[in-house]
Amino acid sequence: MSVDEALAVVGRRVSVRRVVGTRQGRPVFTDAVGMLESTGATEVTLRLRDGSRVVIARDSIVAARAVPVRGLQLSGRELEQIAALGWRALATEQLGDWLLRAGDGFTGRANSVLLLGSPGIALSEAVEHVGAWYAAHGLPAMFQVPLPDSAATDRWLAERGWTTGNDVRMLVADLEPLLDSGAWAPRPVTQSRQPWAVQVDDRPDEPWLACYHYRGGDLPGNARTVIENGDRLGFASVRSTADPTQVLAIARGSVDRRWLGVTAVEVTPDLRRRGLARVLLEALARWAGALGAHSCYLQVAADNAPALALYARAGFVDHHRYHYRLPPPSG
Repeated sequence: MSVDEALAVVGRRVSVRRVVGTRQGRPVFTDAVGMLESTGATEVTLRLRDGSRVVIARDSIVAARAVPVRGLQLSGRELEQIAALGWRALATEQLGDWLLRAGDGFTGRANSVLLLGSPGIALSEAVEHVGAWYAAHGLPAMFQVPLPDSAATDRWLAERGWTTGNDVRMLVADLEPLLDSGAWAPRPVTQSRQPWAVQVDDRPDEPWLACYHYRGGDLPGNARTVIENGDRLGFASVRSTADPTQVLAIARGSVDRRWLGVTAVEVTPDLRRRGLARVLLEALARWAGALGAHSCYLQVAADNAPALALYARAGFVDHHRYHYRLPPPSG
């Protein structure tokens, strides 16, 4: 990676080596590691771990590299296993390495087969078993296909008419940079001079649930059971300090195997793009850090450009993708 490539993405954690003087006719070097806050033709600005900033002249830089994100050491299979703990179905069955999940139809993640290897039997037999299992739960069969790990099974399904749906990118970040929000967090959240505050609760109350919508509509009656299904959950919200029932934005956090999973991020439509999602993300990062988490993952629709831009500024990088396979039109 060249210097220009390493310093091309604002929000990335980088290590920069630069010349700071000479000694006995030889250059003296020093290194700085931090979040890339700004980058230009003549200088770059890093925000260091202690919150201070350092401005570095471009012509003094002799080397730069991106600091690897810790979560990239995990395989797609390992991360999907963690994510399955973060958003749990109400009924499950293991078929070899496949995880069959049913959650009364609320969300694809809780109502699909997570492909994590071999089912232990012939694929045709496994798919027949899947169809029968989901029929018994009153649901259509559906597969969540992590790529590239399950590419072979994905091709097999495609050849038999299974259609694709919902292309999703799995993003990861180290938790520590998310706590350093000075470079990317918004100004204090205000509206009509009213103060707002962020909080993280163990359970979602009715105002939290009322702010969460599913496919553009209200939550189905069974949603709460899925939303609250987990071991260590945090429900973040931005609320009016004058009226705590007035909720502007929400997000759900889960901590499993020292990973924070962020889901159910939603901001009131007339307050979007004002930094509320960033406030929620930092609040959940602090909550999860206190529980020992070191990394964070989240899923974003591949066509959601505003969300992807936000998370890139926060230091998230691509880990892998997945999509769903839906039954052939003939059933």
